[in-house]
Amino acid sequence: MSLVSRLSDCVEAVKAWMSSSRLCLNSSKTQLIWLGASRYVQLCLTSPLDIAGVYIRPLCDLGVILDSELSLVAHVSHITSVCYFQIHQIRLLHRSLSFEAAHVLVCALVHSRLDYCNAVLANTPQSLLAPLQSVLRSAARAVLRCLHRAGLMRLIRERLHWLPVPDRITFKLATLDYKCISGRAPDYLVRLCTDVESVEARARLCSVTDGKLLLPTTDTVTVDRRGFYYACPATWNSLPPHLTDISMSLFSFRHGMYFTFFN
Repeated sequence: MSLVSRLSDCVEAVKAWMSSSRLCLNSSKTQLIWLGASRYVQLCLTSPLDIAGVYIRPLCDLGVILDSELSLVAHVSHITSVCYFQIHQIRLLHRSLSFEAAHVLVCALVHSRLDYCNAVLANTPQSLLAPLQSVLRSAARAVLRCLHRAGLMRLIRERLHWLPVPDRITFKLATLDYKCISGRAPDYLVRLCTDVESVEARARLCSVTDGKLLLPTTDTVTVDRRGFYYACPATWNSLPPHLTDISMSLFSFRHGMYFTFFN
């Protein structure tokens, strides 16, 4: 089966899954990106492709800036620059904004960018997440109208109830895990989350009763463990037992995850 046919089948599967959830896939806004080393990307088609009955032209990115090494340095740099611009604009209006209004603006203009596709930053070096954490602190100073740094993290935790950047990534991955296990995610994601119980060679392990997921082996620690197939099962296996009960609703799961970070 050709790559274009596989892409078309994937889009059709996503469309069917969305229809079952009473959602509509806008095929005209579907975008495509080729990934790989530069010598291989140059060989890829640049003309419009027939994907699920819609002609789609390959683009350079899907809102996440990627390079051939998948370092995401350029992506983090772009997010920080855009967020700092929005924070500066909010500070210009701070005299006309109440605490609640400033809080809403920061959540809409800054947090939405910090949280967008942040799962791709799973298991990245702390040095890559540090600029995003600095953005969060600057946003907190804009809302709280304080210039000092002492006790700022305590105010973020106790007054604003914001999660640090690493916890926000864990929250996103755990939510994706829950959706995969409960069958609410697309099939191509569900297949990457395998119960230990379903593996015959491991059916008698203690981890079966704990609801653990199969953790695949990786060749490298720095790159392979950043993939969804490893990061998501690893995140689920690290959750406390009371959160791995999929009989709870999605709202209860997210509520429990949120308060776990603050305990």
